[in-house]
Amino acid sequence: MRQLLTVTAALLRSLVRNRQALFWTFFFPVLLMVVFGFLGNSSFKLNLLVSGPKTGAEAKIVQAYEKIPYFSVKREGRKDALRLVRLGQADAALLLPSASSPPPWHAELVYNSANMQTAQQAVSAVTSAAAQINLAMTGQQPYLVVKPKAAAGSRTSTYLDFLLPGVLALMAMQNSLFGVAGSLTRWKEKGVLRRFLATPLKPLQFLGGVVLYQLVFGILSAALIVAIAVTFLHATVLLPLLPLLLTVVLGMAAFLAIGFVIAGFAKTEEASMPIINVVSFPMMFLSGVFFPLTSLPPLLRSIVHYLPLTFLVDGVRGLMSGQYAPWAPAVQSDIWALLAWFVLLAVISTRTWRWE
Repeated sequence: MRQLLTVTAALLRSLVRNRQALFWTFFFPVLLMVVFGFLGNSSFKLNLLVSGPKTGAEAKIVQAYEKIPYFSVKREGRKDALRLVRLGQADAALLLPSASSPPPWHAELVYNSANMQTAQQAVSAVTSAAAQINLAMTGQQPYLVVKPKAAAGSRTSTYLDFLLPGVLALMAMQNSLFGVAGSLTRWKEKGVLRRFLATPLKPLQFLGGVVLYQLVFGILSAALIVAIAVTFLHATVLLPLLPLLLTVVLGMAAFLAIGFVIAGFAKTEEASMPIINVVSFPMMFLSGVFFPLTSLPPLLRSIVHYLPLTFLVDGVRGLMSGQYAPWAPAVQSDIWALLAWFVLLAVISTRTWRWE
């Protein structure tokens, strides 16, 4: 046990001395939170151009749209409105007809199909607003009025609150993969691991020290990132320590096992880097770190649901957002899935590991 702790302490000391590596380890996740948090928390308005007469009923319609906070309304001539939408400088153009004829009046909503997500938002918002304007202008009383209300006990959250758990899971994956696969492959290539076989230090004690070092560093890194996000970026998250710590540790253990598998296959450090990227990049962008899995196509979502980073992101985000109660069935499911990944990959790593 003392030898294992000695290896762990030595690796931690070497990390502290490498200030450049330490800086970039923390700078990257903080930069992600600042940039994506700012973009996600910025208010969105639909740029709507309106073309039509400036007097009469048409003017009242335009004024009604201008009062809706979701729209940024600007009056333009028909030609200019169509040109700006075609160039992507406006989201949609509402072309109002002359009200000289009796109602109903048929307005034309023109959008740019190059951005279908914004186009769908424009169609939905403009038609929904049109229904409300129709009721207001005809004086009819609505049969049903829906009043949105947050559920009792639910928390108001920002995109930063959504992003922070994903960044923690991403850090756990990146630090574990690069820390183990990169370092062990480099040491194996230089013959350092082979020399350990001739020392009183047992091989398993050394590898255990490496694993313990990665776990300690990962937990300290996560705690520091949470402190920065809460103190300086004003993130609001819950911290149920025991289930959260268990989920994070099992996630790191699964990725450490992947690192050992890669280090066993790769003969040089240069060969290990592409393998790490092939493993980590798909999970980084598909496992729900930056956006919900519901935005993925159903087939792809059913596949990425079983990736280890998906289970880690889901468990950490559910606990930190309050969506999952501590030890809820969903949390237990994520924990058991991460444990299964760890056991499977640990068995594979024992088959692939080589000291030289």
